[in-house]
Amino acid sequence: MMNAISDKQEDQTPSFSGLLILEGSALFIGLPLVDYFGINPLPKLVLLVLVAVYCGYMLWNDPTFGRGLFRRSDDDQISKTIILRLLIIAPGLLGLTWLLHPEDLFAFPIERPWMWILVMVLYPIVSALPQEFIYRTFFFHRYKDFFYFKNSDILLSALAFSFLHIVYGNWVAIGLSLGGGILFGMTYKRTKSLFWVAVEHIIYGWLIFTLGLGRYFFEGF
Repeated sequence: MMNAISDKQEDQTPSFSGLLILEGSALFIGLPLVDYFGINPLPKLVLLVLVAVYCGYMLWNDPTFGRGLFRRSDDDQISKTIILRLLIIAPGLLGLTWLLHPEDLFAFPIERPWMWILVMVLYPIVSALPQEFIYRTFFFHRYKDFFYFKNSDILLSALAFSFLHIVYGNWVAIGLSLGGGILFGMTYKRTKSLFWVAVEHIIYGWLIFTLGLGRYFFEGF
């Protein structure tokens, strides 16, 4: 009897794995391509939120997923780590802005302060948080059985996160998102906390828009 049950489970595993591969391909390859080629009839942020809703629904119905989404990690050093990274990376982003578009350096908050404030307020809610929920919380849990090698979860989520940014049609967004994806993946793997990874993402988003690199991540510039 036990052998029959075991055989049945083994028969189901490839089918379920195939569905996960199909789902992942659709979410993380298909949808960015649909938007990139102009087939998507919805605004980018609306599509992002809809994907986040789908991911939330799937996790809610997954009995193996814990409900402590926004718990803070017991690791007291994580905030110091995030600050240290910021102190190292921020000058690099400043230099990149100066190199690519020196005329844009701090131009957004100076020349369009009300728009800048609006972006600072809305960005965490409609962009950073949904992205981290999809590309870290959902991705790390949903596809955990495919992470065969050490840190492959970090690398694959960063690659998927970077590929998402083809929708902006420039290599700067893709390259910066790859680096950011690796950082965010490291933070999430260490803390298992959507709170901390969202905080880190928000900080870098604010920094990019404030310095003058927002043109690569926002069509309204």
